Amino acid sequence: MIARVNICLSLYQPWRQLQHEVLNFDAEMFFWSCVLFLWLRVSSANAGEWSAKIPESVVGLSGSCVLIPCRFSYPANGETYTEFTGIWYKEYSAVVYHTDTSKIITSFKGRSSLFGDLRQNNCSLKISSLSSSDAGSFMFRIEIKDLGKYSYGEKVSISVKETPENPTVSVEEEVTSGKLVNATCAVSHSCPSDLPRVTWSHDGKQSSPSQPQNHGQWNLTYYSLTFTPSREDHNKHLSCSAEFNGKKVTGYKTLKVKYPPYNVSVVTKSSVKENDSVELICSSDSNPLANSYQWFSLNGTMLAKSPTYKLERVSRHTEAISCTAFNTEGKNSSGPQKIKVLYPPYNVSVVTKSSVKENDSVELSCSSDSNPPANSYQWFSLNGTMLAKSHTYKLERVSRHTEAISCTAFNTEGKNSSGPQKLNILYPPEIKSESSCQSKILTVCVCIVDSNPLSDVKWFGPNSSKDFSSTSIKQNESLTIFTLQGWLGFPETILCFANNSLGSSSITLEAPQNVIIIYIAVASAVVVVLACILVYAVRRRCGKRSAHLPLMKNEQNEMKTTQNKSDLENSKEEKGSDGDIYTNCPKDRVYDNCGHDVRPVSSDRALEDEAVYANT
Repeated sequence: MIARVNICLSLYQPWRQLQHEVLNFDAEMFFWSCVLFLWLRVSSANAGEWSAKIPESVVGLSGSCVLIPCRFSYPANGETYTEFTGIWYKEYSAVVYHTDTSKIITSFKGRSSLFGDLRQNNCSLKISSLSSSDAGSFMFRIEIKDLGKYSYGEKVSISVKETPENPTVSVEEEVTSGKLVNATCAVSHSCPSDLPRVTWSHDGKQSSPSQPQNHGQWNLTYYSLTFTPSREDHNKHLSCSAEFNGKKVTGYKTLKVKYPPYNVSVVTKSSVKENDSVELICSSDSNPLANSYQWFSLNGTMLAKSPTYKLERVSRHTEAISCTAFNTEGKNSSGPQKIKVLYPPYNVSVVTKSSVKENDSVELSCSSDSNPPANSYQWFSLNGTMLAKSHTYKLERVSRHTEAISCTAFNTEGKNSSGPQKLNILYPPEIKSESSCQSKILTVCVCIVDSNPLSDVKWFGPNSSKDFSSTSIKQNESLTIFTLQGWLGFPETILCFANNSLGSSSITLEAPQNVIIIYIAVASAVVVVLACILVYAVRRRCGKRSAHLPLMKNEQNEMKTTQNKSDLENSKEEKGSDGDIYTNCPKDRVYDNCGHDVRPVSSDRALEDEAVYANT
């Protein structure tokens, strides 16, 4: 040992002189380092029997920890030793670990510890809260009671990285939508006791991390995720992120997901003119791409099997069409697609209230079926005069004489017109001046009423105590002709009364008396009276003759009777007119008709009978 110190002293003097002359070098530091180095190499045993297995270098992550794996051996020679002191040095001098913590330099106190058991020949060192200043060479020394001390010449170099390695994600090259998949994330780190926090970009079931595995200068820990991919995951990243004390790194793998067709739709022009042709395309989102297609009408009839379908001469009545796309994973269909067909206005009409009272105002609207919707309008009177250019038109104080109105609708594809629209005007009854009574064979009264809604008409005599029903009613649009017919006893004046929900009206008509009918009636009455007098006289004469005939014997009576019968028959031949009077009388009732009193029929009863007869 003394010899080795002398060697250091012999080297010390030249270095000290050189320090002052040239390099400004701390010669004393050099001397003590030399002494320390030689001391560390001192051993009471044979150096050839001591060995250590240490990696040449390790890499640690700044802010994390680093583990230096270390195994050592010593010449036990069959002996058992139980007291060991392990010492780690940095750059030959600085004690970074010692069983006696007071000997550890300040910068490593509380950060260094033996990770193994010296009695098991494990000399691994752990350094926590690693920083860039910790980089350098480290060596190990062992002190064994009753055996000796030895400093191993093997050195390990520690380097410090500021950024951790990105994780490595592993998953199948192609996955299927809806089927479970397992993915793994391999995270490199230098500190098994301080693992990073790992997160996945996809929901799923995460398993516990695997035991760290040595992988060169780093340890690898595997994290797994079981999840169900969907079509939305196709071509998206499956990411795994590892966070080391605030430093986050991410690794990813692009997913390739197989799925059946989705979002199937019929693609075509935004619009097409009526009577033009148009081509339809069946579009879908699928992986792999769709390889076959089918086209269907609205009622389910298959139209074609191709990616496209052509419609000839489309119209506004063309039905919606759908398509179905197929691939190796399945099929899916679009909804019915209605083609947007452009056409001029059709079914143009004037829309308004169902009815409007006379003298009120009313608004008319021009309605049409067109694509695009009508953008301009014109209103016309019945004679073709333009009234307005607007969607609506207002009529002030309408009347029953207001003419029919029409409208024309325009769009970018053309124009079309409605038919003339007559308004339904409501007004009370108006009895026309043409209403009158006339007499020929019968007395006929006509009451002409103009009203909307239709009127109810009643007829009244002079005293208005009795009403009569019309014999006939004829309708001609808003005009209604009510007719009353009468015979004898028809009143000289008659009242026509008309009413509806909006009001009433009446007129008194003079009914001229028919002279011919009166003469016939008087003559008929005279004839009847004379006939009755004649019958009465004949009855008296026949009665007196039968009272004066003498009684005769039976034979004479029989002969007389026979003769009288003969005379009577002759008498009947001579006086045929009298015989005609009695021939319709039954036996014992010969004169009954002659005793009947003839009375004239009243005028009221005759009017009623005529009305009844006319109604039947």
